[in-house]
Amino acid sequence: MDKLKQRRILMMFIGNLFIGIAVALLRISTLGTDPFSTMNLGVSGFLDISFGVYQLLFNIVLLGVVFYFAKHTIGYGTLVNMVGIGFVSDFFVHSYGLFFGDDIMLLGRILMMSTAVLIASIGVALYMTPNLGVAPYDALALVIQKVSKDKISFPIARIMTDVTSVIIGFSFGAVVGVATVVMAFFTGPFVQFFRKRLAEPMLKEKDILKADPVPAK
Repeated sequence: MDKLKQRRILMMFIGNLFIGIAVALLRISTLGTDPFSTMNLGVSGFLDISFGVYQLLFNIVLLGVVFYFAKHTIGYGTLVNMVGIGFVSDFFVHSYGLFFGDDIMLLGRILMMSTAVLIASIGVALYMTPNLGVAPYDALALVIQKVSKDKISFPIARIMTDVTSVIIGFSFGAVVGVATVVMAFFTGPFVQFFRKRLAEPMLKEKDILKADPVPAK
């Protein structure tokens, strides 16, 4: 395996690790999470199963849909993301509870939320830029765009999936807070910034910096 491929795989793994940590910080802050996590936290809590297990099961269902309509978006990164994020998040939430407990001042929760948005943006930039596949949820908007024969644009389709996820999560008792809104409006610009300033410079060879099959968040 050449060094360039090793670098791409390492970026993908680190990116997904960052996303898992970011989701954990959002959960600990209790100020809301990203739309997909909001839905999964609500339903998993209602079913009384761990967040990681439910997210994996739901991702398997989504993967079937994505494979049928947009299998070109599936790769190593897809599998790592759908299997790892929930369990990484569960691990850090559990570990934090063991060492620090649940009593967190508002300022600490705000700092956690801000750090999570930053880490999540870096993570998404690192895991998407190597073009090794995207998460089933991230590809879902592309599926909607394709099924609608481009009558629904990707940004509108993404808003549709995010809003639906938040509504479902809230219906099942998940926390919908300021972090949910912040993730929806600020993650995209931050991801684009870190892709240009961090992720793409890490991959110097121009031939692999092709346009992604899924637009940046």
